[in-house]
Amino acid sequence: MPNRRKDKLVGPLISLPTFNDDNHNLLLDRQRIHVNWLIENGVTEGNGVLLMAGGLGEGAFLKDSEWQALAEIVVEAADGRAPTAIGVTELSARHAADKARMAADLGIDFIQLTPPHYMGPTDDDVFGFFQHVNDAADVGIIAYNLPWCMPNAFEFRHNLFERFTGLENIDGLKWGSLSLTHWAGMLRLFRHRFNFIEQGGMLALGYRLGMVGFIDTIGNAAPRYSLKRWELIREKRFEELDQLELVRFDADLSGARTLTAVEAAKGLSANYSGMGEGPPARARLLAMGMDTGPHFPHQEPVSEAFTRSVAASIEASGFMKWVDWDQSIFDAAGTG
Repeated sequence: MPNRRKDKLVGPLISLPTFNDDNHNLLLDRQRIHVNWLIENGVTEGNGVLLMAGGLGEGAFLKDSEWQALAEIVVEAADGRAPTAIGVTELSARHAADKARMAADLGIDFIQLTPPHYMGPTDDDVFGFFQHVNDAADVGIIAYNLPWCMPNAFEFRHNLFERFTGLENIDGLKWGSLSLTHWAGMLRLFRHRFNFIEQGGMLALGYRLGMVGFIDTIGNAAPRYSLKRWELIREKRFEELDQLELVRFDADLSGARTLTAVEAAKGLSANYSGMGEGPPARARLLAMGMDTGPHFPHQEPVSEAFTRSVAASIEASGFMKWVDWDQSIFDAAGTG
């Protein structure tokens, strides 16, 4: 029987920011307005998925009550017009299963599920964790693994991929590898079973090998750019995709290197060494005109040099021509 749910897991997986005030109170009206704006700008079923409480949304730093409020708001705001997902980052399989059940009850399509992050997990630890959550709720699972974010650089190997095929709710993988050979091999072997979501690969290579979507942050402010990327991927216009990704400019004031437009939007001419994705991601969005509020404690803040570099890179790249977000949309809605 065809998996209708898996068919929805394509295109940009847009990791949504969590809007909050200076005291870290959630601004749910802004959250609702932003989700609706993305949908009105084309992020609909078949053209993307809206991911709440992922890395950019600082899901690991939220209270359970905040996580639930965000889960409720993304379903309400999407109103069936776009697939929805939410991050689940827990050490406890029971806690993760509780969140999976809540997501399923609310009508969320997918959870983005990370392996347990304590000491060095074994394959059996990780499989048992995913099996426990898989059996707890009828909700799609996007298995998420980046070895550079795990103890002992743990990564999904062939053994786990094989075992995951028996878990019916695992629909996709957002996954990276330290080995290009392993990365390409797993894509080729398992692309028909799982929807693979690109996580910082090599231009169009992943899509040539069968990936059907990509994690996306800049689409929050520039959905036209993200949807253009998806159009080129869907139509297998890979040379044009590479050209889009490799629009070059001299963004480094030293002239030492030339960055791509994507690098510019990510602000890669400066480094961030903290443990969270929220601080640098919020800085990048702010440089595109989207103010989401301060990051949640405690994460290392970005430096002034990082902030300046991000702003200079985006300005120099010409990327702002893709940005349609206007913060005044909140003022017009009375949430300013």
